[in-house]
Amino acid sequence: MSFRTNFMNGVKRSLVLAAGLAAVSSPAFAQVPPAEKGTGYLAVEAHETSPENRELVQIFAPAISHREAKVTAGKGGTRLLTFTTDSILNGRAVRKFNQGLLQRGINVYGAAYYGDFSWDRTVIDAAITMTRPVAGVPDTIEISEGIARDPQTNLPLMPLSVSINDLTIPLKEDFGKTWKRVVIIPAEEPAAPEPKTGRYPGSKVRTVLQNDGERRQVVYAVKGDLKAVEQFFDTKLKELHRTVIVSGDADSTPSPAEVFGIKTSAQVIVLSGYSYIDKKLAYTEVTLRHASDPNLSPYVEIEVAEN
Repeated sequence: MSFRTNFMNGVKRSLVLAAGLAAVSSPAFAQVPPAEKGTGYLAVEAHETSPENRELVQIFAPAISHREAKVTAGKGGTRLLTFTTDSILNGRAVRKFNQGLLQRGINVYGAAYYGDFSWDRTVIDAAITMTRPVAGVPDTIEISEGIARDPQTNLPLMPLSVSINDLTIPLKEDFGKTWKRVVIIPAEEPAAPEPKTGRYPGSKVRTVLQNDGERRQVVYAVKGDLKAVEQFFDTKLKELHRTVIVSGDADSTPSPAEVFGIKTSAQVIVLSGYSYIDKKLAYTEVTLRHASDPNLSPYVEIEVAEN
């Protein structure tokens, strides 16, 4: 009886020792640290991806809760980022994802495709950009352009594809690595005709789109409040023209727009004034754009077109 008991105890100790050694030597146990609370993703991802791909995951990850994230190689040096969620993705979840990105200066411009991702599915116009301020340089930002394009047509791919639990984003290989500077308010202005409304105080000319004697179209930039800019031009147009029409609202939901050459979401207000002078139509059209991107939101883009 004593021999049997000692024998069984020895077997148990051997099994426990073997299990402990297996746990130490197993890659799964060796590489997986405890999951971090509040990250929204599993800590094991950091060991499944290269440092380069891990950084790409981190750019987008905080905007969506997911159980898995992976980066795979695509055509022409592109990369495909795929998030897999526990819940089924719907339109509301995708909107929240985009809003979360936008709050961090990441702009997804273009509609999402609901279906399986394809490297051959392109659109006419879409973009993914990331912005950041330039330290020590006033009124200047940097942007990194990220959307992948079809190598044959150079058309952008669908920026987001959503299929049940998977959300995929096709990206250029250098997204987040290469940056281009954009000066919002230039130190030196190009020569431009003064608008009939007069300039908004503090605004500066960014570019002259047209000035041929019959039509003038100039773009300005100013650091200021959208409502104040709208009120200024509304008053000026009513002094100049018999009819003034306003479309858009400073409190409206932002929609896709291009602001300072950057494709993002913005509030757009158009103020149009019309008068008949000597049997000819005179008009002034002022378009105001105010981006939601926090690195662009301190500014208002003002475009004035008139004859």
